[in-house]
Amino acid sequence: MKIQAFSGGGKTTWALGFFGKASEGLDPESCLMTIIDCDLEGQAALIKRDDIVRPEIKSRIYRKVCRDPDQVNEAVLAFIDLHRQHKANHPDGCRVMLFENEGAYYVNCRDFYAQTVHGQSEADLMLSRQAQAISEGKKTLPAFSEGQMHSYKVINRVFFTPFERMKIGAEMFDYHFLSTVLLREYTENYGTANEKQVITAAGRADLTDPLFDWIIQLSAQQRTKAGKLQTRYLAVIKKARSIPPFQMANHTPDKFWDQVAKAESEL
Repeated sequence: MKIQAFSGGGKTTWALGFFGKASEGLDPESCLMTIIDCDLEGQAALIKRDDIVRPEIKSRIYRKVCRDPDQVNEAVLAFIDLHRQHKANHPDGCRVMLFENEGAYYVNCRDFYAQTVHGQSEADLMLSRQAQAISEGKKTLPAFSEGQMHSYKVINRVFFTPFERMKIGAEMFDYHFLSTVLLREYTENYGTANEKQVITAAGRADLTDPLFDWIIQLSAQQRTKAGKLQTRYLAVIKKARSIPPFQMANHTPDKFWDQVAKAESEL
């Protein structure tokens, strides 16, 4: 399941709620959640909240903060092995692996490539290439002198490898594989008659979207009524292999999965 939203849209809360719902009625030792954290957007604080994660399963959540691809791949392999051991000891247990977040990791992969190949961060490399362009009387130069075809083939492979491993691990060791990604908004055809606002997922959705059975987009709508701020949370099913897409307001894990069960029964 991929969960996408703007910052603060409830992606991590959704994932933690998924683990809570999937682990209901099970002994804590038969439950396991692992988190690879690439964005540092407050996951630790959410895990501590009893209204999001019930106390008895908090100790069953393992979180590793990672930055570059080497750290991510090391954590992925370690967590996959942890799920392998857990399945051997608790074959009917609940297992969840969460990757936070795709867009931040893709940026890290590009920076890792720049550091490894050119000895500079991507930002510093772009500055030096811009200075070179000016000295040569050009408007700009590509960030990577070896060309985008070569550089991005390497970057995309580095980016995709841990997702491929987590997906295969999920099939082998029976864990739920969740990933989060930030949405971003930009103006297409700015300053023209065809100007429009576009909302898209950060990172490389074209590479990772096919891996997931579910893609869920979260959003929040706010209004002030009688001097009080009211918030309505929306969940839109953008992709689901087993049921038709739907949306619901003010969702909870119980309400969401009840709606899924209803949709499945109507097929």
